[in-house]
Amino acid sequence: MWLLLGMGLGILSIPLIALHVIYLYNKKHIFEVFLGFFFILLLSDSRNHTLDFAKSLKVVLMVLLFLPFVLSKQSVFNLYSAYNFRQPFFPFIIFAFFCIIFSPVPFTAAQKTLSYYLLLIIVPVMFYSLYKTYGEFFLKAIVYLGAFILVAGYLLFFANPSLVMYNAGGRSSGALGNPNGLGMFCFLFFMLFFVIQHYFPALFKKKERIIILFLIFSSLLWSGSRGQTLSLLIFFVTQFLSKRNKTVGLLLSAAIGIMLVSIDIDIVAIAQALGFEDYLRVETLNAGGGRVVARDFAFEQIQKNFWIGKGFSYTEYIYGQNYLRLSLLGHEGNAHNAFLTVWLDTGFIGLLLFVLGWGILFLKASQNSYLAFPIAFAVMASNMVESWLIGSLNPFTIQLLMILTLLVFIVKDAPSASHKRVRHIRPKPFPGFSSPANALAK
Repeated sequence: MWLLLGMGLGILSIPLIALHVIYLYNKKHIFEVFLGFFFILLLSDSRNHTLDFAKSLKVVLMVLLFLPFVLSKQSVFNLYSAYNFRQPFFPFIIFAFFCIIFSPVPFTAAQKTLSYYLLLIIVPVMFYSLYKTYGEFFLKAIVYLGAFILVAGYLLFFANPSLVMYNAGGRSSGALGNPNGLGMFCFLFFMLFFVIQHYFPALFKKKERIIILFLIFSSLLWSGSRGQTLSLLIFFVTQFLSKRNKTVGLLLSAAIGIMLVSIDIDIVAIAQALGFEDYLRVETLNAGGGRVVARDFAFEQIQKNFWIGKGFSYTEYIYGQNYLRLSLLGHEGNAHNAFLTVWLDTGFIGLLLFVLGWGILFLKASQNSYLAFPIAFAVMASNMVESWLIGSLNPFTIQLLMILTLLVFIVKDAPSASHKRVRHIRPKPFPGFSSPANALAK
């Protein structure tokens, strides 16, 4: 219904959808609100102009999702204090706000800093609370929604190939905004599905697992995203090593990571020998698809503000100011590297605090699951070629927060493979937010 309203009314649909969210809160249907938020984040990544409403709607939904935390007279914040991700990031957020003083776009910088912090507050608490209320039914719904997005990409192709094919290069964007966006979605959705399937082995039937995996891998190959394919391979290797011995796996994984960064490998020759030159687009490998230009420009700008940056969104601003110069060198876009983006936006001090925040979360997750470090290495690899980790209102960071919430809080209580399959009956309305919902409705 939100999709049809948005496509028909455009930006005028936003107040109607906001009223519907308040109605859902009043009826205690937090389940639908959370899935709707994730769905709108997916729509907002599209380059289809009929979905432009989602770019504004996601900001409104973020505010509406946070209001129950403010208006509640219950112990929602007590729940949050027990199950929260904000503390490791508190120094980084404070420092990021300080950097806004030097920002050329302070209003945008303040918005993005705040939205990043709100995402860290909202997603873990709501995801954990919804799981405690709905159990495996909730996890299954999340996976079905992700699978639906991949199916939608194929349906769009059959309806009109020009809707999904990118620059006639054989690469597809699916229902996402561009081929690399589809690749990032497949990469993160696979890890989310892998974790759920690993700890809830009876949740999906064999046919369901085969279909979901086929959708993920076929869409990833269709996207032609080299960086995300490599990141997924890194996950497979490090997961295999860590499964056998956590310490040895960590050390070997770190060694592999250092080798990948430090050793000059003739990847073009390897790709041609294996017959992968078309998929890997070897003619662009030496130039890194423009990423070498982006990296060199980032380091050039970093020297001007090494320790303290100029706030969130400064990277977008400075690359936009130099668009013509970079285009002539073969680059379009931003830094294509989350760590360089954070360095540009918040300086080296901010980068250290950012890495520390995520590092603490992965260390917490590693206490419950050997999968934590393999996922961490894969995420690092993915963000060496993309900047999704520093974005809040995208369909990628939210999935990583779901994965970490599973690893930190949920897998401890996950059923073993010997447990019988649960009956997936629609549960009763969500009780945990009854007071916030009433407060919001009033």
